Amino acid sequence: MPVSTVTVHANRRRYTAEFSALPGRVFGPWDMTEMIQDLRVSALLDPREARDLVFDATVAGSATTNTG
Repeated sequence: MPVSTVTVHANRRRYTAEFSALPGRVFGPWDMTEMIQDLRVSALLDPREARDLVFDATVAGSATTNTG
């Protein structure tokens, strides 16, 4: 089974998510708290993974991880 990923993009304190399983669809924009909460549900990430992904996107502009 192929591995699914989620990529978070940060732009001026607003965040969007793209899932490899849903190509061409963008979800958001949300603020940081909403993005972390959404990733816990939609990507099945634990709270620490979701927070770290969003923080990484804040620093680098975008960040990707495997979904749970």
